Order: sequence, then C-alpha cells, then structure tokens
Amino acid sequence: MQTPANFSVRLLTYWISGILLSDYYSPSIFIVLIAICSWLLSTQYTSVYLEEFAMGCFIAILSAYLTLTFHSKEEITAGKPLIIIIESFEGHTREHLRYKARWRGGDFKVYSKDPIDQSYYLIKELPKKGFNDQLVLFVNHNKLANWQKLTEKGFHFPIRWVSSLRNSTSKQWEEMGFSPVLVGFYRALILGDRSALALEIKTTFQQLGLSHILAISGMHFGFCYLFFNLISLVLPFIFRRGFRMTLSIAYALLTGLSVSVVRALIFIILYELGILLKRSINRWQLLIATALICLMIKPYWVFDVGFQLSFTAVLGIFVGLYFLDQFDLPQPLKKCAQLITISFSAQLAVSPILGFYFEELSLLALPLSIIASAVLPLVMLIGVIGLIAPVGQIINNLLTSLFISLYRITPQQIQVCLELPEVICLYLTLALLVYIAHKTLHKRREKEY
Repeated sequence: MQTPANFSVRLLTYWISGILLSDYYSPSIFIVLIAICSWLLSTQYTSVYLEEFAMGCFIAILSAYLTLTFHSKEEITAGKPLIIIIESFEGHTREHLRYKARWRGGDFKVYSKDPIDQSYYLIKELPKKGFNDQLVLFVNHNKLANWQKLTEKGFHFPIRWVSSLRNSTSKQWEEMGFSPVLVGFYRALILGDRSALALEIKTTFQQLGLSHILAISGMHFGFCYLFFNLISLVLPFIFRRGFRMTLSIAYALLTGLSVSVVRALIFIILYELGILLKRSINRWQLLIATALICLMIKPYWVFDVGFQLSFTAVLGIFVGLYFLDQFDLPQPLKKCAQLITISFSAQLAVSPILGFYFEELSLLALPLSIIASAVLPLVMLIGVIGLIAPVGQIINNLLTSLFISLYRITPQQIQVCLELPEVICLYLTLALLVYIAHKTLHKRREKEY
C-alpha cells in the first residue's frame, strides 16, 4: 500500500497488456525465463529506460503465459465438442478420482468416479461466460464410458444452501406483510436474485437508466459493510474486525460473487489489512491493487462489461472527490456536494462504455441516480428491519406509490453509436481535461500560499 502510485499504474498496465497479448501470442515457459533473465541483466546497466522496457516485457509475457495456462476465454457453439486429452492421474479426493487434463488453452483438473484410461478423451462443453469443469463427458472413441455431470455443490460453494437462505428470507418478508412485488424487489436489491423481480419494475428501471440500482454493486456492498461495522461495535474491540469481515465474505457469497461484489470485497479486505498492518491507506492504491488481484484471478474480466463499468465508475468517483476536496466547504454543504459529485462523476465516467455497448444513454439517469443514492440506504434499511418487524403494511403503500411515480416518468433516451477508437479518444480527452484542471488548481494554491 506504500508502493509508489506510478509503479502500481505501470504494473497494472503491463499486466493488462499481457492479457490482451494472449489473444495473439502464446508464450512458452522458456520465453518467460528468457524475459526474466533479460530483465535481471538489464538491471546491471545504468539505463533506467532499458530496465523499465525489459521489466514491462517480462510482466506482459508472464501475464500472457499465465492467462493461457490457467484460463480460457474461448467459447464454442452448443453441441460442438472440444477434444481434450487426459494426461495423468493425480490422486483421490473423498468421492472422486482426480486427473490432469490438457487442451490447447492449458491444463485443468478433471474429476470422475470411474477410472479413465489414457486412451479416453474428454468432450468438454464450455459455458458462455468462460471456462470451468462442471460439464464433462468421457468417451473412448465411439463407445461412451460411465460419466458424471459435476454440479456446483460438489466443488463449489453450496448453491443449494444459498438458495434455501434466499427462500427463507423471502418467506420472512411475506410473513411480515410485504407484497409479492416488494418481496421480488427486495430479493433483487438485497440478495442479488432478480428471478422474482416484476417485469414492470425491471423494464422501468432499465429505461430510466437505473438498472444498476437493482444489481448488487459496490454501492450496495458498501452500505452493507457500514451496517456490519455498526453492528460490530457491540462486540469487544478484538473481535470487531473478524466479525465484520466474516459477514462481508458471507454476504458476497450470498449475493452470487458478481464482478462488482468481488471488487468491493477485495477492496474492503485490502483496506482492513492496511489498518491491521498500520499502513497508510491510499484509495488510489487500493483501487489499483484490487484491479490487479481481480485480473490475476480472472484475466478475461478485462473484456467483461461489468468489470469495465465497475472500475471506471469508481475511478470517476475518486477523481470527482479529489477535486471536491480542494474546496473548503461547510460540513452540511459538503455532504450534499459529495452526493452530487459521486453520482455525476460515476455517470460521466461510464457514459462512453454505455454508449459503446448499449448504443443509448438515458438523459434522466444522472438526476435520478442522485435521488436514488440518497434514498437507497433508507430503502435497504427498511428491508432489513422488515425481517424482524411487521412493517410490510406501511411500506407496501409507500414503495408502491414510488414505483407508480417511476412508471409515469417518460424515458428520455438518446441513441449513441460509438466505435472503440471513439471511446478511447473520449477517455483521452477526459484524462486531458482532468490533468489541466489538476494543474490549474495546483497553481492557484501555490499563489494563495
């Protein structure tokens, strides 16, 4: 956390470059060794530029090698088999035999209840969003062998337990008097499950540019973390950090570990770790470290629109808060200014990405987001209180009236068709404007002092 920011930015840039490089080049382990030796040799010379260039090449090649070795972005059409060879037997688990398998994207693990001969091959079906080992089918040339479809409950977090907890929470809301529409709304807002969400609510929020309110994001997770922090105050000091971290991890698992939730969780873990180690906390460093860790775990998240929107929004918020901190405002006015700055900065930062992917922007998204940011903590708190108190009859009319008001708002959308070069130019322009504003404020402060 005390690493110079410029080095952190360069490190993240080199790592992302390696992920992008993996689409065009497949480095071997020998190329990685040559790259690290070149970097080590370059440190013996006085040229800083040579050392930086060699280090950048090494990190990019290492990133590309690890990306292709442990991950795969390749998607195949449904029903089209991908032949993968079983290389070796690696031992027993409690219920399965574990094998090492290989395909052109790298190595991975295969689990089977029956022995697999070297002559067996694996037909692997890849889901749309990446690579996992849940759907497997073993064949021996033209003869099918005994096979098993691995489900998430075998090697992942118990999805059945999560579903049961969500259902019991929904039933509790129903018992406390919440209408089915509000139960579906709160199930999406707090639990991250949009399956029971009314179509009218989903459509209205989408047309008004408020879809992020219904998806568990860093904002939702941040509110919950503050709530966990408040609850932890009743415990002895020594147990508080462990208590709120346990609740944060459990909540992240409950909501499904979306990209924004993983980002928020890693951010909070690094923040708590910095406090525990008595290090100075720098939000820019936390954001860069979080992005780097996420891309090390899931390299192809760099292509995911959720990842891009999540980090770009937070980056925009940090920039906006930086400029707001340059002005001395009264405390009540500063709180209001922070609310407006957060919504405006986030909306401005993600607009080019929204225009690129969805080809339309909502003109009402900014003012409605400012209002929603102020109301959302109260709405979430009411949902939590509704688990222990019969407040449903009171809240039904209030929130139903709010939804009716949203239904009556006429969406104001503009069509925006952006290509990738145009998006890059827009962000470069925004970066230039931020730099000019930063230099202007810096010179003004120098004159004042």
